[in-house]
Amino acid sequence: MTDEDPQDWDWLPRRTSTLTRVVILLGLLGVVVLIASLIVKGWIDDRLDPPGDEGPELVVNIPQGASINDIARILDDEGVVANSTVFRYYLRYKDAGDFQAGTYVLNENMAVWRAKDVLLAGPASGPVEQDLRVLVPEGLTLVQIQNQLLSQVPTFDTDELARALAFPPLRSDYQPPNSTLEGMLFPDTYLLDAATSEDEAALVVRMVNQFNLVASEVGLSTAPDTVRVSPYEAVIVASLIEKEALIEEDRAKIARVIYNRLGLGMPLQIDASVRYAVNKPSDPLTLSDLRVDNPYNLYNRTGLPPGPIAAPGRASLEAALNPADGFWQFYARTDDPVPGAHTFSVTFEEHQAAVAVCQERDLGC
Repeated sequence: MTDEDPQDWDWLPRRTSTLTRVVILLGLLGVVVLIASLIVKGWIDDRLDPPGDEGPELVVNIPQGASINDIARILDDEGVVANSTVFRYYLRYKDAGDFQAGTYVLNENMAVWRAKDVLLAGPASGPVEQDLRVLVPEGLTLVQIQNQLLSQVPTFDTDELARALAFPPLRSDYQPPNSTLEGMLFPDTYLLDAATSEDEAALVVRMVNQFNLVASEVGLSTAPDTVRVSPYEAVIVASLIEKEALIEEDRAKIARVIYNRLGLGMPLQIDASVRYAVNKPSDPLTLSDLRVDNPYNLYNRTGLPPGPIAAPGRASLEAALNPADGFWQFYARTDDPVPGAHTFSVTFEEHQAAVAVCQERDLGC
């Protein structure tokens, strides 16, 4: 029963028809797609032709054998183009990419077509008097650093650079006697003017000084108290981390695995150190490689290798001094949850399961 007058029913709102609702939803979806398209287009346009004027001139070196991907990354790192991926696809769309190695004068904040035109015109024909930017990435060996410098600084003499690296005018504060500069040259970007671009020893001194500075900032001298190894041994650990870690989040965990295994007297079994021993930076390791009698083969001996296997960056030095908390003894790459990630295990059984995933995904186990 109700006291409502049936005549009042005429005033009740009718339900919206299904067709009307579909039309409204499609309209809203269209608006969302349009807005998203405009946002994406605006983002791409800003990467193709960044807002504002071009910045100051930059001297950029394109090393011998650099691919389109390498060139796009170099120009992105130097601030010439706004996005390496957009620039790379633009070059492929324009079927441009046959660029000569050499020294180029470009500008910061360039449109991609302007950068492409400068590259197509070829390297500078005469001497370039502006500062030359020399990039030394993390994780390179001493030999690789030497090659990197020679490819980026055309005025360097091969013999003079080799002499400066073998008999350095300055040794690191953390470098023990009778050791090389392996791991003691800090990876960074260095600016060379006309004078220093012809002074190989001066750059070596700068790189050693930069390592000393960063080592002091991260507290390398505290290693005996914090992780119970010498400062030089902490650099060795950092070099292992640098070569093993593929994502930032894994560095401190890999450090913990290294220290856990050292504490238990277990061989570290780190492939990167074997690669250093047999001079195989990327080729697959064989069973004979894993059995080679070499102090850097961490499969058939315990403890750390006698020296660093590469130049560690700041993040790896910090990880070596600040390992994560955990009881892990193993790790294997599984790309879970992100590409490059390792799975860390306490027991061998857990590790075998992770290795199975690594093998199934063909990740190098």
